Amino acid sequence: MTKYIIAFLVILLMPVLCAHAQNQARFSDIKAGMEDEWLEHQALRIANERATDLQWLVEYKRATIISPKWQVILDDNGYLIGRKIHMELYCEEKNGNCKMADFTFKQKYLDDGYSDRLICIKVGQLFNVDCE
Repeated sequence: MTKYIIAFLVILLMPVLCAHAQNQARFSDIKAGMEDEWLEHQALRIANERATDLQWLVEYKRATIISPKWQVILDDNGYLIGRKIHMELYCEEKNGNCKMADFTFKQKYLDDGYSDRLICIKVGQLFNVDCE
């Protein structure tokens, strides 16, 4: 009988324990794929402008590039039209909670090289992280 009670308690507590473990993520644990302070600064500027425009109650404070290198973007005919890179951005909500989201940015290819302008093309869902 004791075995059944213990098994029942484990089954009841498992979802709670798993959810708690998932929320113990730390932004500082993310390994950078490459480093470029200028790109990270531009990503933060763009993310904060977007947050203001969409009235999100967050402020992005840190960015880490997780791509090891730029990924080339080709059109349907195989011509180079740009490149993209993935970053994780850390933000703080106005209520004090801390979150993180995956962003994808691109740069267009011009005749003389890549544009200096970074463009946000994808924003992932925010999820809870420990505040740092």
